[in-house]
Amino acid sequence: MKKIASWNINSIRIRTELVEDFIKKVNPDVLMIQEIKCLDEQFPECFKKHGYKAIINGEKGKFGVATLVKNKIKIKKLVINDEILEKEARVVGVSLEETDILLINVYTPNGNPIENNEKFNFKIKWLERLKKLCENYILEKKNLIVGGDFNVIENCKDAKEFDKWRDDALGNIKIRKKFRELLSIGLLNTVRLFHNPGSHFSFWDYQRASWERNDGILIDHFLISPKTTKNIKDMKIDANYRDKKKPSDHVPIWIDLDL
Repeated sequence: MKKIASWNINSIRIRTELVEDFIKKVNPDVLMIQEIKCLDEQFPECFKKHGYKAIINGEKGKFGVATLVKNKIKIKKLVINDEILEKEARVVGVSLEETDILLINVYTPNGNPIENNEKFNFKIKWLERLKKLCENYILEKKNLIVGGDFNVIENCKDAKEFDKWRDDALGNIKIRKKFRELLSIGLLNTVRLFHNPGSHFSFWDYQRASWERNDGILIDHFLISPKTTKNIKDMKIDANYRDKKKPSDHVPIWIDLDL
């Protein structure tokens, strides 16, 4: 059994202890982290003592993704080679050699404010390029898992109060259609196998007492290729981490794979 986790940590250097706590509790084989908000060389080294190596795509003060992999697992970094996907530090990919699984860790652009055409259109282009990247792997019949913060509310029930997100770049119909186009190439949103829409959220804003009112949304996902579907045994979302001291506005999610 392998555990693959994902968490938008909203600044890794502020919340290192939370990640260490999660590692001790869940013991994931892989942890994909988003919004690390630091350069590669600023990424905390403490995870080495827990037996992990880090593949990092960092950026000063914003964005940034990192994938922690247990030292015993042989990996190879994937070459993305796409100017839109790599314009900002939002994606990093690795291949798990022994299981022939490709992992793509994503932090999709937010796209707000929606009136800002440059930001909104960049999000659309970014999702289109992600689809193209994944489609190539699907056509090659690879075992593909795309995980992270997609900044998309796929289903209306994935928000406690969807109406207030309808004109936001997370709930806008154009963005939701782009996400479904990504799914249409053969990817399955893992959460749909285990949880009904509206039963779990992964993000609660810091404002308006969103956590206290459970005014959340589900925007963190694992998308899996057809070959990998048979290996998925469970998916969990741990909302308790939103109630910790100095929490991220997102909580960790993870899947169990029978490999």
